[in-house]
Amino acid sequence: MTHLLSPGVRPSAWPVRVLLAALLAYGSEVLLWTNPPGRTLLDLPLLAVGYLAASTLLLDLIARYRVRDLFGALLLAGVYGLCAGLVINPETMLNDLPRTLVTRVMGAHAQLGLEMIGLLLALTGPGLRSRRLLLAGSLVVGVAWGIWMRWFPADAGYADVSLPGALAAFGAGAALIAALLAYAAPRTAGLVPDDLRLSRVGWGVLALALLALFGLRLLQGFIPPPALLALLPLLALCLAILWFRGRSRGITLLDGHLPLSPRWSDLAAALVVFVVVAILAYNLPPVEIETFNPFTLIGVGFTAYGLAWLPTVSLVLGAQAYLRQIQRSRQA
Repeated sequence: MTHLLSPGVRPSAWPVRVLLAALLAYGSEVLLWTNPPGRTLLDLPLLAVGYLAASTLLLDLIARYRVRDLFGALLLAGVYGLCAGLVINPETMLNDLPRTLVTRVMGAHAQLGLEMIGLLLALTGPGLRSRRLLLAGSLVVGVAWGIWMRWFPADAGYADVSLPGALAAFGAGAALIAALLAYAAPRTAGLVPDDLRLSRVGWGVLALALLALFGLRLLQGFIPPPALLALLPLLALCLAILWFRGRSRGITLLDGHLPLSPRWSDLAAALVVFVVVAILAYNLPPVEIETFNPFTLIGVGFTAYGLAWLPTVSLVLGAQAYLRQIQRSRQA
C-alpha cells in the first residue's frame, strides 16, 4: 500500500533506513568501541555502505515477514551480527575464532543490534511503556558503557580513552542521531511498514552491495575460511526461521512507530540518565572478587547472550509449532 504526501509524491523510506543505519553504527562503533579514532578515510565510505545495507535488509525483513515480537527481533539482531561479521567489521569480529564468533558476532554486536532496534522503537513509540523502557535501557546501558570504556580499549590493544574523550564521542553520535531523527520525522508522513519492502531492483542493488563488500573483505584477508563454515549456515538458519514464521498480513514491530514521531523530552531525559550513570560507572574504583570484576562480568554477559539466544529462539518456536500441530490434530 502506498500513502501519498501530496498528489504524485510517495513517502520516502530512505530517512528511516539512514536513521537505523546510524543507530547500528553508533552501537557497534561507539558503544562497543571498535576504535573509531583509528578509522582511515577509506574505512568511512565502506562502513557507511555496510551499515546502510544492513539497515535496509533488516527493515525489509520486518515488513516482508511481518516480524512482530521479541523472538523475531532476536533473529533480526542475529542477522545483523552475522552481516557485521562478514562485511562490516570482520577484522575485529573474526580475528580469534571460535571465541569471537560467540563473544562478538553472536554476542556483543548481535546484542547491540537488538538494543538499537529497540531504541528506534522506544524513541518513536507512544505510551508510558515506551518511556519506561527508554529510561530503564539508558540506565542499564549507561552503567555498562561507563565500565566498558574504562577498561575495554586497553584490553583490546587500543589507546586508552579518557572520560572526556568517551563523552565527546557519545555526544557527537547522539547529536548526529538527533539531527537525523529531526530530519526524518516530517519526511515520513504517510509511511507504512510495507513501504520499507524492497522491489526486485532494490534487492538486486542490495545484493550487489553486500557481495562487493564481502569480496573486498575476502581480498583484504579479514575473513578466514573457517568463518564461512560457521557464519553462512547460521545466517541461512536465521533467515529460514524468519521465512517460516512470515505472514502475508498482520502487525509488525513498526506498527504505531511510522510515521516517525519522536518524543524529544523523553530523549533528553534518557540522555541525562545515560551520561550521569556512565560518568559514575567510569569512575568506579576497581573491585575484584577472585577473578571477577564489573568489566569481566560484562564480557560474560556478552558470551552468555551469544551462546543462548539462538538455541532459545529455536526451542521456543519449535515448541509453539508442535503445540499448534497438536491443537490442529485434535480439531480434525
